[in-house]
Order: sequence, then C-alpha cells, then structure tokens
Amino acid sequence: MPNARKKKAAKNEDFKKKKLKVGKKKAVPDNFTDTSFKSKSIVLPNQSINEDKSHEITTNRNLTLTDLVVQLRHYNSGVKKEALSGLTELCNSHPELLVSSLGQVVNGVLKLFVDDDREVRKATYNFLKETFVEIDRVGLQPFMPLLIMYTCLAMTHIFEDIRLDAVKLMNLWIEIAPNVVVSKFWGRITGNYMSLLAVGSNSVNTSNSTNSSISTPGTKIVTTASMKAAVNKSHLHIHKNKLSLLASLSNFLEAGLSEKSRQDPFWFFLNYLGSNKHAKDTFRQKMAKYNLDSDKKTVGWDKHKTTIGYMPTHIMANAIAPYLSTSTEFATFSHLHLFDTTSNTSQNNNTSNTNTEATVDLQNKEFNNEERLSNVKHLIETFQPVLIASWLEAAPSVFMSVSTISLTPALELLNEILKLSLVLWRAMVGSEAIKSLPKEWLNDYLQKLLKHLTVYFPFGADSFGNRGSKVDELLQSMNIMLCELTSLFLLARTLQRTYRNTQQQAYTKERKSNKRRKLTEEEEDEEEHALPEWAERVVGHVLGVLGIDAEGRSTLSTSFRTENLISILPAIWGFLNCLSYEESSIMFKATMGYYHFCQPNSSSKQVMLDFIRRIYLVQSTPSYNGQFTVTNPFELADLIKLPGH
Repeated sequence: MPNARKKKAAKNEDFKKKKLKVGKKKAVPDNFTDTSFKSKSIVLPNQSINEDKSHEITTNRNLTLTDLVVQLRHYNSGVKKEALSGLTELCNSHPELLVSSLGQVVNGVLKLFVDDDREVRKATYNFLKETFVEIDRVGLQPFMPLLIMYTCLAMTHIFEDIRLDAVKLMNLWIEIAPNVVVSKFWGRITGNYMSLLAVGSNSVNTSNSTNSSISTPGTKIVTTASMKAAVNKSHLHIHKNKLSLLASLSNFLEAGLSEKSRQDPFWFFLNYLGSNKHAKDTFRQKMAKYNLDSDKKTVGWDKHKTTIGYMPTHIMANAIAPYLSTSTEFATFSHLHLFDTTSNTSQNNNTSNTNTEATVDLQNKEFNNEERLSNVKHLIETFQPVLIASWLEAAPSVFMSVSTISLTPALELLNEILKLSLVLWRAMVGSEAIKSLPKEWLNDYLQKLLKHLTVYFPFGADSFGNRGSKVDELLQSMNIMLCELTSLFLLARTLQRTYRNTQQQAYTKERKSNKRRKLTEEEEDEEEHALPEWAERVVGHVLGVLGIDAEGRSTLSTSFRTENLISILPAIWGFLNCLSYEESSIMFKATMGYYHFCQPNSSSKQVMLDFIRRIYLVQSTPSYNGQFTVTNPFELADLIKLPGH
C-alpha cells in the first residue's frame, strides 16, 4: 500500500500548481532560456611609438612635451614620475623648448605641489630646482605669482609632509625671485610661517587683547599666548623638521628685512648715516676710490660673468652698461599689474563673494621696505617664544653631552636660531622705532634672549676631542653671531637713553627743582651705563679674538680666518659706539694691534685696512650720528698709519 501511494503522488506531481508567495520570485521553468547579453567596447589608442614625430623634439621614449604634460595629470604616481623625468630630459637637452612652453609646463606641475605621493612631490621639486633656476628672470616673472600662490596653499595643507615639502619650494622661489616673494606676498607668507610654527593652535580671537598679535589677509590671528601654548603641542618637535622650517623662515625674513647693501662687507657703516639716502650714496662713492679690487671696475657682459676690459665710448655707456650684467637686478614692473588675471571691474567690486584666494592675492598691494620694517616688533614678539623654547630644548643635548660635539641636527638648529634672531634684531635696532620703545620691552625680549644664549658661551670652549672642521666652523659662526647680538643690545640701550635725554631737555627746570628726582634719575643712568656680567664675557671674547686678554696680549688663533673677521666687524663697530670711553679705547687698540699683527699682503690685513679707513671717513660725513670718533687730538690717532693720510 505505501508503494501505491508513492506512485500516485509522483504521477500527480507534474500537474500540481505551485502557490505564489509574497516577496519571492516566481520559479523559473526548467525549459527557460536566458536571452540577456553583455557587451564591452575595445579602445585601441594610437601607439606613440609608431607615430612619426621626426619633426618634433621628443625624449628617448618618443614623447613630446605635450604628451608629457598630459601624463602629469595621470592617476598613477609612476606615470607622473616618468613624465617629470622626461621633462627634465627635454629641458636639459633643449633649454629653448622650456622657455617657449613655460606656461604649459607651469600649469602642468602646479597641482603636483599637493600630490598625495611623496616621491612625486620630490620629483617635482628636483625638476623645478634643476630647470627653473636657469631660466631668465624676466621670462619667468609672469608666472611667479601663480607658483608662489600654489606654494602658499601647500604650506597650509592638512598633511604635515606636504607642508614641509612646500617649505622647500618656498626656498626655491626665494632663491629665484626674492623681490617678488617679499613685495607681493609678504603678509600671506608670514602668516603661513606662523601657522607652521603654531601647529595645533586654533586661536581665532579677533577682539582686542593685551597680547601682541599679527593679522594677515587670508590667515588667522596668531597671538603670542597661542604661540607659547602651541610650542609643546607642535608636531614639528623633531630637530630635523624644525631645522628646515627655521632655515626657510630665516631666508625669507632676510630677503624682506635686509637692505640690498648687505652684499657690501661694510654695510653696517651706512646705519650710522641716518635715513638720508643722499648721504649714504655719497659715502659709497667716497669709498669707491679706495677699492683696490680691479675686477669690480669691469662690467660682466655674458652670463658666465667673464670680465671684459672694453667699455663703449658712447655717452650713454655708463647708464646702460650696468644693466647688461647678470649680477644686476631685473625690472619687475609688478606695480603696473601687467600680469594680473583680474579685471578692473573685479578690483573695484567690494562685495563679500570672492572668486578664489588667488584673486585676493593678486589684488593685494605690494609691501615696500618701510612697511615690512614697521612690522618687525610684532614679528619679534611672535617668533621669539618659539626660538627660546627651541633653544632650551636643544642646547643641553649639544653642550652638556659627555662625548665631543658632533654635527647633529640639534647643533644646526641652534645655529639657525641665532641666525634668525640676528636677522630680526638687525632690522629692529636699525629702525627709528627702537628709540621710542620703552627700555622694559628691550629687557624683556632681547636681554632675556641673550641671557639664555650666553649660558654656554663661548660655544664649544668646554668640549674636548676632535670635532671636525665643519663643527669648529659652525661654533665659530655661532660665537660671532652672539657677539653681534650683544652689541645690538648695548647699542639699542644707548640709543634709547640718548632719545630719552633729548625728550627730557624741555623739563630741565622741573628736574632742577626736584633734587630727589634728579638723584634717582642719576642712579638709573649709572645702572644703564654699567655693563651686565654676561655682556662682559662677550666683550672679553671679542678682545681675545683681537689679541688682548686679561693678562695682556695673547697669541692670535690661527682658525680665525678672513671670513670670520668680516663677520665680526659689525660687532666690533657696535661695541666701539656703545661702550664707555675707556672700554672703547681698549677695543680700538686691540683692533689696531690685530691690523699690525696680520701678515703683509694678506687678505685679513686688507680687510682691517679698509675697516680703519671707513672709521675715519664715516665720521667726516655731516650726517654721521655715531658716538665713536677718532680725531687728531685723540690719543689713539697716532697709531694709525694710512697711505696718503
């Protein structure tokens, strides 16, 4: 019986109707045939290797410049690196091709500044450094604003490695066209450096505050308090990364705050002629006849700076010849806005909606030298907390180490801190604003900085062992920079004291009537005239370099070369103008002793001779405002024996 039921159920199975359920598809019949199909297109691009490009300039892979620029937009990092390598090959073998297609190349590499791949950014920097440095500055001028703007965008990128690579690019633009960088983009780039040093600071306080701050277009306000708070939180705690950042900032500030006359080794004499440009030009012309270097009397006519003795006899030769030399500065004409992409309508439109940040930068006015110098006080108040914190972090590991001092990123970082401080304080003391500043501000910033720096001074004196020539040269440079910083502090203190005495002459009667007030002011003047203990050690070091120590004359160091002598001359001249009469007399005797000690016909003796000549000539200038003078009745005048005097 069971078998019969099974046979009956199997017979009715073919005619059984299946029930449909909600949410489930209908079952497909056994004899269903799938008629759907898929299709794919096959693209066969033209093979560049088979194309006839005999009439075009190509690489070894038969790629033209246009092909390479297209590959710069490829998604694959390897393709972009190969394209940059091909562009380097083309530009090195055919430099004229880069000049004629400069706009196409610039537009191709701009987006690579923020590429995600580190090797692509490195290849981009190497390509720009190898090719763009050789381009004529006039031809590169229209594209510099665009390159600098994209670099500024990369400096504010969210990723730290992209920001650090952008700093390298900024160094390249400062090397190629420093005037464009500091005149057109001074405010924006300064704000970018502040942001890099204050990573982690989110200060957006726009209200009035007692803390000093700097506000630049397109950047947040960075206060001194936020800078101090961000020092410990900064991701740039590694000495190597901070070293590259401070070195770039130093180059940028030196390009914007230093005068063009810094190429002259005796530039510091011009600071004692007031703000009269005519007096400075007259002093330069007066010293030109004492220049014994015959190479400077010829004009370089080719790009390799070869000297040609022939001078055209045309009446306009003296006016035209200097501009034919490669050492002269090219005309930018940036004040005419010839290459701005914005129209007059957009410039006059004051609506809140702007197209891009690049448009805002093109509309910004240029910063002249006076406007940049007027902001030095705020720069010092902002950057100095970072410099002091970096010094206190790195100095113990260098100077308190048991082993000998070696060339490490920490030592190079200390050197850059001194260099950056010197750039800022040279500009501050050289400006007229230093006279009217209160002495408390000078003590809070410069004297506080010097007290931290002089803890280990002279640098390397307690170190033993063979340090190497590079380390000795670096330590010697650090000692010289600290000596000049000390002379700047003493000079600024003297300028402020002279300014206050001038302002108080109107209240002479009131001061005479109040004897107690007069005695108090006399005591304060005596304290200001007194040399601090840490400054005495610095002055003693300079005297030791010149051959005088506590026991009398000492043997001069053979490691003090002519380059070091040129670097320490600003400090010697500063000490001569700010020390007391007895101390300046000793300093001048040491200078004369060093001059007589130098070997005849040596470069050091020639440098000292030019230095002493300028001491005599600068005091004969009517606009000379220095304190040190050497006249015929002066007891030291007989020590100088100059030819023709």
